[in-house]
Amino acid sequence: MHKFRNIILCLAACVILLAIGSCNLPFFTPATPTSTPESEEPEPDPVAPANTDGAETIRIPGGTFLMGSAESDTQADEDERPVHQVSVGTFYLYTHEVTNEMYAACAAAGACLPVNEMDSGPTTHYSDDAYAEYPVVGVDWNMARSYCTWAGGRLPTEAEWEYAARGTESLLYPWGAEEPACDRVNMLGCSVPPDVVAVGSYLLGNSPFEVWDLSGNVWEWVNDWYAEGYYALSPAVDPLGPYAPVDAYHPLKVVRGGGLYAAPEQMRSAARAGTSPYRAYDDVGFRCVAEGENLPEEYTETRERHEMVPPDPLDGGGETLEEPEDEIPYVSMGASNATCPDDAGNITLYLEVESSEVGEYFVTVDDIPFTCTYDEGAHLLTCTGPQPAATEYPDEYHVQIHFPGGGIIGHQYPEIPTDCPVGFMEPFILDVSASCPEAGWVTVNFHFEPSIVWESTRYLEGLSYVDMPCWPLGANQMNCIVPARLPGDTYSFSLHGVDSSGMGYVAYSSAAIPVDCAMVERGTSLEPFCFEGQPTVHVNFVPAGFPPSSVSTFGVPLGCIGMTVNDQYCGPLPGTAGSDTVITTCFPGEPCQARPLTIPDCSGPGVLHFLEMLPGCYESLGPVVVIHYAPADSPLVSAGADGVALTCLDDAVPGWYMCSGLPGAPGTSTTIDFCLADGTCMNDTISTPDCSEAPPSSGFRLAAIGCASETNIYFIVDTDLAWLVPGAHYTYAAEDGVTGYSCTVHPTIPGRLYCAAARPDSPGPLQVCVQQDGAPAPTCQTFTDYPAWIAGLPPCVEEPEPVEPDPEPVDPCSVHTDEFSCNTDKPACRWIYTSPQHCESNP
Repeated sequence: MHKFRNIILCLAACVILLAIGSCNLPFFTPATPTSTPESEEPEPDPVAPANTDGAETIRIPGGTFLMGSAESDTQADEDERPVHQVSVGTFYLYTHEVTNEMYAACAAAGACLPVNEMDSGPTTHYSDDAYAEYPVVGVDWNMARSYCTWAGGRLPTEAEWEYAARGTESLLYPWGAEEPACDRVNMLGCSVPPDVVAVGSYLLGNSPFEVWDLSGNVWEWVNDWYAEGYYALSPAVDPLGPYAPVDAYHPLKVVRGGGLYAAPEQMRSAARAGTSPYRAYDDVGFRCVAEGENLPEEYTETRERHEMVPPDPLDGGGETLEEPEDEIPYVSMGASNATCPDDAGNITLYLEVESSEVGEYFVTVDDIPFTCTYDEGAHLLTCTGPQPAATEYPDEYHVQIHFPGGGIIGHQYPEIPTDCPVGFMEPFILDVSASCPEAGWVTVNFHFEPSIVWESTRYLEGLSYVDMPCWPLGANQMNCIVPARLPGDTYSFSLHGVDSSGMGYVAYSSAAIPVDCAMVERGTSLEPFCFEGQPTVHVNFVPAGFPPSSVSTFGVPLGCIGMTVNDQYCGPLPGTAGSDTVITTCFPGEPCQARPLTIPDCSGPGVLHFLEMLPGCYESLGPVVVIHYAPADSPLVSAGADGVALTCLDDAVPGWYMCSGLPGAPGTSTTIDFCLADGTCMNDTISTPDCSEAPPSSGFRLAAIGCASETNIYFIVDTDLAWLVPGAHYTYAAEDGVTGYSCTVHPTIPGRLYCAAARPDSPGPLQVCVQQDGAPAPTCQTFTDYPAWIAGLPPCVEEPEPVEPDPEPVDPCSVHTDEFSCNTDKPACRWIYTSPQHCESNP
């Protein structure tokens, strides 16, 4: 939910947060941004503005400023701290917010969803020509992004927006330090009743770059995902925000600038809030940057989803950002798809919709009524009716969805299929069922008529549909594998396929994990590393999408940012490099876990937080070592073994290299050292494998070995058994004379076994046998070099340093080593002037 700020609650929250948070954040001494000397050459202009909508833009020259708020700012919330230096490159920003007239042109072109106009409030101006120059509202983040894309631009980043508002002098408000007044901004109390005003109404409110209306009138969408603690880890140059939402199932995007219902403190240029990217508000608009979008490949996109709140029964208006969202009725729309016409000329629509109201949906396609059924589990509306003879747009159907309860009419524009065969018929999914989780996976069984070969099988994971591996079990049945979730959770599926005649099929369905299944086992791993030059901990957790509620060290909360649906970076870690700390992770409804961690040294080049060296044999290269490290953004430039240079091949996966040319006899200890382009160098010791034996006739190959946990190891065996896939009926045995291993079939690679057990002390040769049900005998392979693989595997966890019984707890104030930083944390900390001088907690 978005951060609710009305005047009374905001004042109370600030007092509480300041009292709690004053001792939680590490002291930060901001550097003063420097201006460019006049003798230097001015920065060249970037490519000319690329927007095609005719909007006026302002060139914002690249520069450096202080982003966020200082501890001394009593009006600031914790998500604005710490203040930190940021540099941004030159960009062109729209002079004004996008107006009703501008947005209506995008909707008329079929590139933007139209605004849902309420009975009262600012959205009533959308179709009124007298309000053409007023900022458009009632647009969610997806709608804003669609407009900017249509116009050849993109949404600004949060750093760009704040820099445009504050300038290199980091002004408190766009106009300077004077308190907000109604001659500068449109805020709560300036319009009675509250309403938007035309863009460009407040010359006195302009920013140092002469950008209009950055404070007040309407909040503005920016591109960044919202994370409360992001500033503690923000990059210093062109930050993009977290690459993924903190919670994939309740994602938040950032809004900036305050609106017509906002209090004066929200007019500050550093004020920020997070809210659902799928909600359309009466007081949120946007502006664009006049250049195309360029985000990293791993950046998480939003879902195709639009949420709208029915008119308020008291005044007929929509939802505002200042209102709490709990228990407010809503409707939402997601993806839409249209099939080819059948022999009778009818088409079928699949519409992702949801409503908090109970009742029937009424759907028309280009004003033709359709007959619909609704799947509660998948939130899927399936509608059938005659194909329209003419459409509003040449390649799309115009679908109107009248939601239960009245007051909301949604618009969707599914594409008209262009490769329709004759005689298309819709598949009938007879049964879809999900198994209980096993080894981190759930098996989903599909039984369907007629016989279809499914070319695309996807499931909804967090924000988007992703591929799932499937295999047929006859002509009318298949199994698929999806990552495990909690009992009772529902999966949504999207299937596309063809039959033997080439006819195409589309199907959507859902399945829930049985509620009586055992709970999914929680898995969490912690790795120290350096992120943007700061000591940080990488928190990996399963199942995906259910992040920890808090990560802390000795009671000090860490700022965490999402990088994927099951990864967070948390920090910075207080303390000195090489010292020990304790990381506590807490998940909702579960006991917290505390684990020791050594703070990494981030003063030099990049520091690796994950390293594996895996010896093995390769058919054409002989003995090799596979080097695996992360983060993988810097390439390997050299590697050696006992001083002998190795030849390394990029494994096509970042951070993976296979190096050949190992010297020494099989079984001898060999030191491998390697260096990366950023200057990072590391070394480790392996046992040179024996590759003199001929490849086994069975085709089994020991592919990898590593640490599964602090006490367990795993190994991967590749077999030549193509039938060995999830769901196959077989028996196996894997043992080394000391330890028996538990094995599972890889979910996506046929013939691959993943086996794990407690790390053996003195293993013998490893024997792996697999027998398909009905086969006369098992297929076996003995790996005589398995003891050498185990001997070459480094410890899975460093032995902890001996500690005294019942050690004294670490005083969180002891991180301050000078009087100034200690006193900054008053009243939680105090500076002791007696020898030795130090900082300690106030009693």
